Amino acid sequence: MEDWDAWKLYPEHRWVFNKLELSLRLGYSCGPTPMPVPENGEYCVRPIYNLGGMSAGAKILYLEKDQILELPPSHFWCERFQGTQYSVNYEWKADRFVPVHTSIGENPQDNIYRFTRWRAVDHQHYDLPDWVDKFSTVKNINIEFIEDKIIEIHLRLGEDFPDGASELIPVYADEADIISKYVSQGWNFFEDYVDAEKNIPVARLGMLWR
Repeated sequence: MEDWDAWKLYPEHRWVFNKLELSLRLGYSCGPTPMPVPENGEYCVRPIYNLGGMSAGAKILYLEKDQILELPPSHFWCERFQGTQYSVNYEWKADRFVPVHTSIGENPQDNIYRFTRWRAVDHQHYDLPDWVDKFSTVKNINIEFIEDKIIEIHLRLGEDFPDGASELIPVYADEADIISKYVSQGWNFFEDYVDAEKNIPVARLGMLWR
């Protein structure tokens, strides 16, 4: 399922696709461009809506206090969080969301979209906001965290780990030659082409897994 499928299926929850609204509800320091930031520092700047995924259009920028931002319209800035990024799939069971799969994503600090690896790990304990329970009609959701800070909520499952897989390596179009190398070492490969509607520099071809 893609985010645009969830948009059609769950019209009552469409506000969660608005990443600025989500950041405001979570109490983060954030605001729409070209509004100035309150303090000098590094901020994550990205589109308010992005149903194509892959962090298309997102970047880390150093912004100065009270400076009118010369940035694209329909974007927003949010305080930057640093640390381990978790992707947690939840299932609604009885009266609460229960984690059913947790993974850690690795990517360069200067390249938000280009993850190099996902590893399945033991579940982390997070105290979710009470209003997350309102998504109970969805049954399965995915929440992405940096450390304990929610950065995105999806009305669908996250990265698709095949049964028994503990590790995924995304393969991008400029490194397709690594597929045969890893397969010869016992890895498997499945195609999963993603280019965020041509809004990322290099398309993802699929995933190596083991």
